[in-house]
Amino acid sequence: MLNKTHFFLLLLVLPVWVIAQQDKQYWVQFTEKNKDASAFENPFSLLSPRAIERRAAQSISFDALDLPVNEDHIASLNAPQIHVVSRWLNAVLVSGIDSARISKMPFVTHISPRIPMRKHISDAGFTYGQSALQVEMLKGDVIHNRGYTGQGVLIAVFDGGFNNAQNIPALAHLWQNNQIKGIYSFVNQDTNIFFPGSHGTHVLSVLAAKDDGVFVGTAPDADYWLFMTEDEVREVNAEEYNWLAAAEMSDSLGVDVINSSLGYSLFDPGQISYTLGDLDGQTSIVSQAAQFAARKGMLVVNSAGNSGSDPVWQKIQMPADADSVLAVGAVNPNRSRALFSSIGPTVDGRIKPDLMALGSQARYLTTSGFPTQGNGTSFASPLVAGLAACLRQAYPHHSAENLRQTILQSCDQYLTPDSLVGHGIPDFDIAVNNIVSVDAYGEDNKPYVYPNPANDLINVKWHESFTPSHARIFDVSGTLIETHELPLNLQRLEIDVRHLSDGAYFIHLYNNHKAYVQKFIKHGE
Repeated sequence: MLNKTHFFLLLLVLPVWVIAQQDKQYWVQFTEKNKDASAFENPFSLLSPRAIERRAAQSISFDALDLPVNEDHIASLNAPQIHVVSRWLNAVLVSGIDSARISKMPFVTHISPRIPMRKHISDAGFTYGQSALQVEMLKGDVIHNRGYTGQGVLIAVFDGGFNNAQNIPALAHLWQNNQIKGIYSFVNQDTNIFFPGSHGTHVLSVLAAKDDGVFVGTAPDADYWLFMTEDEVREVNAEEYNWLAAAEMSDSLGVDVINSSLGYSLFDPGQISYTLGDLDGQTSIVSQAAQFAARKGMLVVNSAGNSGSDPVWQKIQMPADADSVLAVGAVNPNRSRALFSSIGPTVDGRIKPDLMALGSQARYLTTSGFPTQGNGTSFASPLVAGLAACLRQAYPHHSAENLRQTILQSCDQYLTPDSLVGHGIPDFDIAVNNIVSVDAYGEDNKPYVYPNPANDLINVKWHESFTPSHARIFDVSGTLIETHELPLNLQRLEIDVRHLSDGAYFIHLYNNHKAYVQKFIKHGE
């Protein structure tokens, strides 16, 4: 916790970032997006193939949150600088506008000023060494020895700078094995994440380091996107919008797990701070972003905060207050709560933090690559996030909420949670053996495909509450194979797939309100 406190895809998410220096920015929210049947015709126009597969695996529908913001609305603002475009919140962050004129536009529901960020110049069989205690406390060594080390899972790290991370020997495998899938700084709107700041490097080492006998992280074989969303020098409102943008980009990229060792409450003078009354999981921009990220099928793990002994703000910080986030507090080596670890509950009475991990005398790597120790829930969060990625590797078709509940139910205080340690310390050996099914963010009576795999015919069935107008089959690269127009009141579709080559495909059902994707396998005899 910081105490100061493929191409189409790039076109989809990157042009909204424009470098600007203006005295005032405005957050402009629009009326409901215009929707028509064409909006849901092709999911690959909205998200990457990996993101489509993540949705299909969890039967998460496509809805208005996935649609782009109305371009005519944005153009009508006549804003010289557009900093953030959020499809989830249907809003833009802009500068250089006539706020009085825009506030009268019929498609604008809310406009508020924001102060911009000032920019800087630029079976594993591991021997854990220095990280042994913190990994073994969560039984991470047990699931590593079963072969779950995060391989094939995509983690996004939201943090400050990653100074010298590319040169640390214990992290070299990430670059050598192409495990770093991309980097981006939302602070400076470029790819220089390595300066300034080192907090991201420390956190990444807890997740990804692999130096056998010296230091091993909790998900050393996972893939990573590294996002610099935090200005480590000052605490400004722009950081929340950076977090939101990184979350939406993560959704588009198909990220499975987000680790955020960040939190927000009080900001620097001249910025807009929160009050304890705002700690409801819904008020802050960053908490709204975290909730949407979870509802899109990503598991969000966030540090609880280091304010436990602060007389002004003793509570968790945002977005740890969001109900769908795993908020991680800190314990000492003796498993007792560290006094600095932020407490709950939320203002609406929910248990927070959710669980605990080692954060006092925790081990991490310096920017020179040497093990050291430090204090902070910043180190507890990546311990849990990395092992959550290992759980995702073990259960690739379970929803993010299933994983979240499984982790909580493995905790040593699950039946007697409190506002100091939440549900206690998780046991990932228990978790990997006791996956639960809750599907909190899924919908009842979702479409399904059978038999699956199939060699001649597939049947697609859906509930009467969902009436698709079309069905389309895509291959895994997003190439459209065929389209079927569906008559009204049809409840089951039979499709001959004998002409398809063996392999994986997506069946996409949609109307002008909603869309679903299900994955199926064509397997010849």
